[in-house]
Amino acid sequence: MSIALDQQFKIEKKGIMEERVPVLHPSGMEHHYFVTYISLPSDVEDGAAVEQWIERMTFIQEDLSWLLQQNHTKFWCEVAFNKDFHSMFDSYLRYAPRPQRCIGIDNYSSIENGKVLEDSVSQLMFMCILRLSTHKESAENFFTPEGFGHVIYDNYIFDIPRLFDICSLYAINNKELLSKMIGNIFKQQEGYTRDLSDAIKSIKDVVTKRMKVFLTQTGPKKLNTTATSSSQELIDLLYYILDLRRFSFNASMLSALIHSFETFLRAYERVQQSNEISDNIDIFEEAKYETIVLFNDLLTSCCVDKLLINENKSENVESINNIFSLLIIEKRFLAAYEDYFSLVQIIDTVHQTTDLLDDQQIKFYTDGVKQAIELYGTPSCKRKLSSEQPS
Repeated sequence: MSIALDQQFKIEKKGIMEERVPVLHPSGMEHHYFVTYISLPSDVEDGAAVEQWIERMTFIQEDLSWLLQQNHTKFWCEVAFNKDFHSMFDSYLRYAPRPQRCIGIDNYSSIENGKVLEDSVSQLMFMCILRLSTHKESAENFFTPEGFGHVIYDNYIFDIPRLFDICSLYAINNKELLSKMIGNIFKQQEGYTRDLSDAIKSIKDVVTKRMKVFLTQTGPKKLNTTATSSSQELIDLLYYILDLRRFSFNASMLSALIHSFETFLRAYERVQQSNEISDNIDIFEEAKYETIVLFNDLLTSCCVDKLLINENKSENVESINNIFSLLIIEKRFLAAYEDYFSLVQIIDTVHQTTDLLDDQQIKFYTDGVKQAIELYGTPSCKRKLSSEQPS
């Protein structure tokens, strides 16, 4: 009968002494040298820099291929105890190109096999992360759930920043598989849930501080459209909002999402004639879509679905009422939401399910939706509103 890796031991001789140590031990390392990742040079015409990048990427490709070929024990000894691996892992997660930041960008066209090399490293890294998040590879190669949780947490295989980076890199193209991987990590180690809760609080603080850059006491700050710094700050905020979509949050992020994107939309209106902003219209549309989808996912999973199964009905109705009331105030966000979803349908679902919304509340929210669309809705959204109104 096979024994879990975290429960296996071996005898090591030290001179005339013998010591019983875990099989998962630094002595099991190959001490393989992993080079750190660097992103593609901004100047692709710099032949020396590009050549160095290709050489380094080739090394990483070979290193990851070697690592994935190791048996269960050697693989885990290497990833748990090899500092060079952790340096390479961190550098890749931090600096690898995000899919959401590569819209309309083709920096690899002038580099022979450059995109193929980048994609190959990305795929190998994902396979490595998949293996790192799996506590049972086969009937012969596995951890106990508790042992796996300790190994990945105590050896800093994963932490919340790394998990955020992984989501940012791979959620677009591997959502279902990545969800299972992240789910298993959290299931086997409860410490990550506590860490995530702390991280969400910190992120909300960061979002609030970033918003203040674009606000005065009376409303949105009037940005100088000729100032590169102002435009760049807005673009940076756009990327920040877009990155938020890759992470798994709870209902506490709903109001932060509304405030952050509403603030962005107000600031965007003031500088949308800027060429710098116009050049990033694809990023804006992507961020808008991803933010709205994230908001809808959270609203559905954290509030509406719980009502449908009668879980904390009064508490969740109160939460939804608070969100509805905030949406009515933040009309730009609400109009953007109506481009893809329908708040009126959600209101109707809540009413039919709970019967806790009275006719006056329903009319107030419905009128708020119509007003938001009339003020800030896109032409297609306004046409949808017109078709829904009685003739």
